[in-house]
Order: sequence, then C-alpha cells, then structure tokens
Amino acid sequence: MNNTLAFFGREKELQQLNQLYAERKNVLIIGPPGIGKTALLRQARQRCPMLLCEETSSLGRICEGIERQLGWTHYKLNVIERKNRLLAYLGGRGEPVALDHVAFTPPRVSSFIAHLTRQIPVWIACRSCRAHDIGRVWEHLYKFTQIDLQPLTSDETHALIEQACALGNIQTNAREHIKQLSHMSKGNPRILEELLIELAAREYKIDSTFGLHLIDLDRRIHELETTIETGANPRVIPAPKLQSQSNKTNPIEL
Repeated sequence: MNNTLAFFGREKELQQLNQLYAERKNVLIIGPPGIGKTALLRQARQRCPMLLCEETSSLGRICEGIERQLGWTHYKLNVIERKNRLLAYLGGRGEPVALDHVAFTPPRVSSFIAHLTRQIPVWIACRSCRAHDIGRVWEHLYKFTQIDLQPLTSDETHALIEQACALGNIQTNAREHIKQLSHMSKGNPRILEELLIELAAREYKIDSTFGLHLIDLDRRIHELETTIETGANPRVIPAPKLQSQSNKTNPIEL
C-alpha cells in the first residue's frame, strides 16, 4: 500500500502518538483493514525509536520478528528460552515495542505482551478490541490508551482525487464523479488507492453507473488475485450501492 496515501490526514494522530511516546504510555490503535494502521506505525517509528513487529500470530513469529531486527540468531533455543531472553533484553533496552496485526491472541502471546507492559511501553495495532476478535490479550487492554483511526473525510478524498487528476495519473473526468468514488471507497485509503490504480490502468466510461460498477469489479478481482497469491485472508467489504438515474440498478455482488 502507498504509505503516503495511507498516511494522508493522519498528522493529528501522529502528534498524539508522539505525546504518548514521550509519556511512555501503552497504545492501542484500532481500525478496519486498509485504514492505515501499519502506515501510521511506520511513520511514528521514523520519529520515535521503537521495534516494530508486523507478524504477531504466534509467540514464535513474534520472537523471530524482533530477533531479526536485533540481528540475533536463536541457535537451538526453544520458544520459551527465546521469549525469556527477549524479555530480559527489551526491559533493559527500554524502547517501546509495537505489535501490528494483533488478532486472536493465544495464551502465550497474551502472556508475553502482559510481561512486556510491566517493563516497557507496548503499542498494539488491531482491527477490533472485542474479546472474540483480539483474543486473550483483551484482559490487559485496560492498561492501554486507545486511538481509533477514522475514515478519510469527503474533503480528504476530494483532495487526493484532484491531485491524481492534476498529475495526469487518472482520467480528468474523474473530478466529476468524486462523490461516487468517495462513496465506493467508504473513506478507506486502501480501497481508494485500488480505485485510483484501476483508473490509472485504463480509461473507464464513468459517466454511467455501469462504468462505476466496472471499476469496482476490476478492483475486487485484482484484490482477490492478490489474496490468492499471498495466501492472506480476504477482506469482506460489501459492494457499494450506486444509484442510476432510473434508481433500478442493483449493486454488484461478488
């Protein structure tokens, strides 16, 4: 994902993170897929030194991600020995640790995070703070300051599409359909980026509802292809309802 697009309009959140970093607070960043959680963490990391682990599905993968950044090898150590070695080192290091894509945390991951919070600030990025979504770490979230990432506003979406038109990246008549494109993206930076990529790849007849549906269909097809190639879990986002002049056009269902 284009980090510039994902980070657009997040200066307020970045300033808040800078303050929480200075206060050594635990931070919980919440938002749906594509809203810019990872981009915000990466941007914050440029200003505030921290370790960032983007693979957090198991204790072993967390250890591997942090060890890789530290230049460590685990030799023949088991996961528990590696965890204990990291806890001892990170406590002395003192820098915050950020854990991205946190979900369905098993007991060992939850225990590791709980131990970390007793020594250093921990930042978590996740899609939801509900117990059945985030897993066992839910019981420790009272220690965290929560930041909810909001969708792009209509003005922010308008500015991004205007910029793409001005640079010649997409067809100029997209300006006339900013409202529809904004509705299709639902303010989600990733979806908006995917729509702009489709508009950059070919020219659509977006003066009709069919043309707008076709853009979104192509976007969804390419998203599915990427999901299959990477083995990632597909995002479930309802197709937008776009009304035609006759108000009889049904939304595309995939």
